Amino acid sequence: MGELPQVHLTDAGRAAIHRLKKLRLDRAARLRYTMDAFHRWLFDTAGDQKPINPVLFLATPAAYFAGSEITGTELFEALAHLAQHQLIERIDTEPPTVAITPQGVSCALTGGSVQDHVSQPRPGTTYNNYMPNAKGVIIGEQQHFAQNVTEGIDPTLFVQLAGYIGQVSPILGMPDDDRVELERVAEDLHAEATSGNPEPGRLRQFATQLRDKLLEGASTMAATQGIQMAEQALGGLMQ
Repeated sequence: MGELPQVHLTDAGRAAIHRLKKLRLDRAARLRYTMDAFHRWLFDTAGDQKPINPVLFLATPAAYFAGSEITGTELFEALAHLAQHQLIERIDTEPPTVAITPQGVSCALTGGSVQDHVSQPRPGTTYNNYMPNAKGVIIGEQQHFAQNVTEGIDPTLFVQLAGYIGQVSPILGMPDDDRVELERVAEDLHAEATSGNPEPGRLRQFATQLRDKLLEGASTMAATQGIQMAEQALGGLMQ
């Protein structure tokens, strides 16, 4: 008789809410979504490789995951991953801007996820193991390395960590002496991780040193990403 109908959640509805709340706390899922959503937004908005302020993404309907807002911190972490895999290019402007790269355009055109794209094996190489020395000279190159899975040891994350530190060390804002030492430890980790029989104790030692040096001497977003990569690698050893 004109009154509003009474409604209540069913058991299925309560279960769906529980799944959403749990999903919101899945950090890996949030990061994967943020990378995909931002990359697609960038392609749709500035696919002609024009620079654009990435913060504008946060005002779009796509900047929500499982009903919760994507934070600025999550966005900048996603940008670090996209830049690391050369899907976007960071441009030193005020405010900072980014542009999609030709590789980023190719990724968008495939219709798959960012993770699918970066996980594809590439002929003749395994990972980008560029390692600059203290003067910024590249001393490594793309190469195969033997993955030793004996006793559950997978050096992949340690190789990625060493390569990442080598790439971003010049922009960490660390004193020269500290930066040189950081690069030396990264080279040691790279050598151990790509050896025929990497030793867990040495992997743990070098990765811990890198993490601690980043915690002590750097405060940039690139440093935060390095710390997270080190903790992820160390976590794999403890499992």
